[in-house]
Amino acid sequence: MDNEFATPYYAVCLDTSTLRDDIMYRVMTEKVIELAAEKDGFLYSEWAIEEGSKLAFYWREKSQAEAWMSHTMMTRTLSIGSQFWFDRYSLKLVEVCKEKVVLNPQSWRDNARFPAMKTPRGVLKLLDLDDVGLLKAYVNEQRDHLAAWEPLRTEEFYTEDTCRLRIKEMRRDFIEDRGCVLCLLDPKQERMLAYSNYSQFVRGVSQSCFLGYSLAQDLQGQGYMQECLKAGIEYVSNELNIDRIQACYIPRNQKSAAVLARLNFEKEGMARNYLKINGQWEDHILTALTLR
Repeated sequence: MDNEFATPYYAVCLDTSTLRDDIMYRVMTEKVIELAAEKDGFLYSEWAIEEGSKLAFYWREKSQAEAWMSHTMMTRTLSIGSQFWFDRYSLKLVEVCKEKVVLNPQSWRDNARFPAMKTPRGVLKLLDLDDVGLLKAYVNEQRDHLAAWEPLRTEEFYTEDTCRLRIKEMRRDFIEDRGCVLCLLDPKQERMLAYSNYSQFVRGVSQSCFLGYSLAQDLQGQGYMQECLKAGIEYVSNELNIDRIQACYIPRNQKSAAVLARLNFEKEGMARNYLKINGQWEDHILTALTLR
């Protein structure tokens, strides 16, 4: 929040106890925030989630804040939350009487808090919300091509709302040191070419993660996947201190096997009925790249 609003203005603050179902609570909260943003008098929101959740909605007028406290969506969310997500919550109406906003001219945006790097034929980056159209186009254009190698998807997966939620989750996972999704775009950043997901970060004695990836069908056999992964591996190794990357592939997927082999991933075994892909449990070859 970079704007300074005239005071007084008002906040509806929600604090919860420890969350039991983090994923579903996140999804519902995203919807509630989007709904609030459509209302007259809405200024902005703040949300922090760890063991519990702290969420604040800011409003121009007191009457607007009071109306939001009793809004049907708010009361429904809190009712569901009390049953499934948390044991206790508090809802407060707060008056902001005085505020000071300080903007650092050398902000994190200028210092590239989120990764973005040039490759020989594109830009490898963690997507921002302005890129939602690129992600939506990619998953829809590659839908049939990727179906044989991915879990079954519902129609909701291909919508703009889901793509927006995915990007928010990507960025949150990066901030919380849980993973890093890097997408390869064309040089003008008008098309998404490939996707790579370094997930399930394990720190301490492991310093490891899992890698998943995909490439547009029309770019197969041109080295784009290797270009994407080579730059991504260098980034997660040098900048995020990950030095063991695990990846797996279905035995019949020889293109994936060849990509990993060129990047020096070594076979470590076979996992029987490891993942449910396109509705069927599939064996997977387990590989790893060790950079220690």
